[in-house]
Amino acid sequence: MKKNIEELNKKFKKIQNMGWIEATSHGNGNVGITFENIIGKERENFPIADYNGIEIKTNIKTAKRPYMTLFSSAPDGKYLFQTQLLKEKYGKPDNTYNEYKVFYGRITANKYTRINKYYMKLEINYKHEKIYLKVYDLKFNLIDKDCFWDFSTIKQKLEQKIKILAYITAEKKFEHNQVFFKYKKIEFYKIKSFEEFLKLFSYGTIKICFKVGIYKKGKKFGKTYDHGTGFEIEKENILKLYEKY
Repeated sequence: MKKNIEELNKKFKKIQNMGWIEATSHGNGNVGITFENIIGKERENFPIADYNGIEIKTNIKTAKRPYMTLFSSAPDGKYLFQTQLLKEKYGKPDNTYNEYKVFYGRITANKYTRINKYYMKLEINYKHEKIYLKVYDLKFNLIDKDCFWDFSTIKQKLEQKIKILAYITAEKKFEHNQVFFKYKKIEFYKIKSFEEFLKLFSYGTIKICFKVGIYKKGKKFGKTYDHGTGFEIEKENILKLYEKY
């Protein structure tokens, strides 16, 4: 792993010396996609780290979004399309096309979160080795706990996806209607342990964010658009989960 880190660090130094670089993509995540394109990494959705066992995370210095998605993991349950079921049962009408439902929410294990007409909370069950999503009515009566994540799934994500992290800070500017990035800093981190992950999860430091919407144009109009169920941590808390490599 040391060799892979040194190799990525050398590539970063070359990119850093290039100064302002024109974005190679548009939309959300283009700072990371541009970096990956430069180092020759093809974009894919495999559940493994981005570069030779190293997960690459990029951050714009002026960005206001405080959260970083560690990994995405759809929940298991009684039904095949569990997130779609959550949208239909507990979602709210889309603001534009209110005949369709959407389901957005950031949920923790240390407090109840109200989403639409329900309260939701996460529970770590060590006996069953699962993380449950518990749904309550407005009187705090439990009405649903069919949705869960197995410990084995989370362990696999930690081991294969985010064990080693390369955290890159960049600057962004607009010039002649085009976006440019300057890559300023890279830091490497190693995750502490699965037990530390669960502890931070129980404190609410690590959260689960649902982003289940709909397609609003094209052939898939009205169908479910799942942006991914993200396990998130605030960027300022990264050293609670990781140690500097």
